[in-house]
Amino acid sequence: MNEMLEQLAEIITNYIDIDPSEIKPDSSLRGDIGMSSLDMINMAVEIEDTFGISLPNNDIINISTVEELMKYIEDNK
Repeated sequence: MNEMLEQLAEIITNYIDIDPSEIKPDSSLRGDIGMSSLDMINMAVEIEDTFGISLPNNDIINISTVEELMKYIEDNK
C-alpha cells in the first residue's frame, strides 16, 4: 500500500468503521466504503489539512473512488 493510500485509509476510518486494509484504490467511497455525502464533506476538511490542498464541497461530492481522490490530491498539490 502506498503512503497516500495509507493516509487516506486512516482519514476514512475516522468517519467510517471499516478496516483500513479493506480500502483499495478501486473502492467506491459510497458503495464499498459506505460514506454519506456529509461524511465526505467532513472528510474533505481533514484531507485539505493533511495534504495542503483546497478540496471544495462540489469537488469531493463528484469523486467516486479512492483512486479518483488520490488523483485529485496529486493534481492539486
